[in-house]
Amino acid sequence: MKYKNAYPKYQFRRITDITVEDLRKMGAKAVAVDLDNTTVIDSSYKLPEETRKWIETVREAGIQVIIISNTWFTRAWYLGKKMGVPFIAPAHKPHTRAIRKAAKMLDVKLENIAMIGDQLFTDIISANKAGAISIRVEPMEKEKLFAGHFKKVRAREREYMKQHRAENKKGKCTA
Repeated sequence: MKYKNAYPKYQFRRITDITVEDLRKMGAKAVAVDLDNTTVIDSSYKLPEETRKWIETVREAGIQVIIISNTWFTRAWYLGKKMGVPFIAPAHKPHTRAIRKAAKMLDVKLENIAMIGDQLFTDIISANKAGAISIRVEPMEKEKLFAGHFKKVRAREREYMKQHRAENKKGKCTA
């Protein structure tokens, strides 16, 4: 396979489908969330009410939340303020520096921080390479900003997942 470490440990349809109980079973004491198409609609500054409630529920259960996003600083600051959580941006995923920094900021071990995101080749690779818990969610909607780029990315993701499933059935895949 061309990409290593891109297969998520867990998958859900939406971030709001992940329960506190799910996170605890995974061993998560902290959650790092991506922004675009994970917690907010692509390129938006608007925090959906269901996302706000989910973050509130997770935090009330004693699980810390932090934003790790490749977006620009000002946008992450604004959305972090709306969510009431700290942020790291731009994160330069798939590099692992931001996840390692988040674990240190939140005083948790890397294996106890879950990275939730919609992209295999940024969110999931960075989590897996860092030794964190990788959770992929389906994108909230089709990307409008940089649509051509994301059309290619999503096609590569579909091909990767298809190939991974085929190799896993043959017993060749260890990811």
